[in-house]
Amino acid sequence: MASFFLGCFAFGLIFTVASFLLGAFGSAHLHLPGLHVDGGDVGGVHAGHFDAAGTGSGHGAGAAVDHAAGHHAATISPFNVSTISAFITWFGGAGWLLARYSGLTALAVTAAASVAGLVGGGIVFVTLARFVFPRLTVMRPEDYRIEGTLGHVTSPLAAGGTGEIVYSLGGTQHVDGARSVAGEAIERGAEVVILKLEGGIAYVERWDRFAARNQLPSGPPSDPNVGASP
Repeated sequence: MASFFLGCFAFGLIFTVASFLLGAFGSAHLHLPGLHVDGGDVGGVHAGHFDAAGTGSGHGAGAAVDHAAGHHAATISPFNVSTISAFITWFGGAGWLLARYSGLTALAVTAAASVAGLVGGGIVFVTLARFVFPRLTVMRPEDYRIEGTLGHVTSPLAAGGTGEIVYSLGGTQHVDGARSVAGEAIERGAEVVILKLEGGIAYVERWDRFAARNQLPSGPPSDPNVGASP
């Protein structure tokens, strides 16, 4: 039985080292098995940007939907190649030591080795989730381009006057002065799309009007159904 555990330990160790080397040096980008970063297409609408007039470039109106739903859907499963290979390595190592140097029964050795494997896999998972995975998030220039960003009015925009909006950009919340591109009044709490930023002032358009003009669903952009395929 000791040889079985030794084989598990050797296989897990070799596989762990090989997968790390292949992931780190086999590509220009680091790909760890079990880690997935998905670009933010929403219902098949891909990110685009808007010029001062609010017309789209590329696939246009998807930028506003992307800002509402988030550009990336990033996930990490606890059952990935890295954690499984760590489990096998710890399972084999602990099992071999116990089989060789303890008087435990085969069943007890297997149970204890399984617990050790779970601990090893858990350590690898926590390390990936807390320290490695956050650094693998794809950063794209369009994530930091303000045109097409969705915001909420926090201080009413008077007709022809300036109010205030709050919005998120690059994972950070921002508060800026804002004016309506149409010169209309916009009440507090309304959802708007930023079309341009000049002199520290964001020029915005109501979401419902923007959606109608770009043939987007007219519901609130925070609604998970917005942009979804029928």
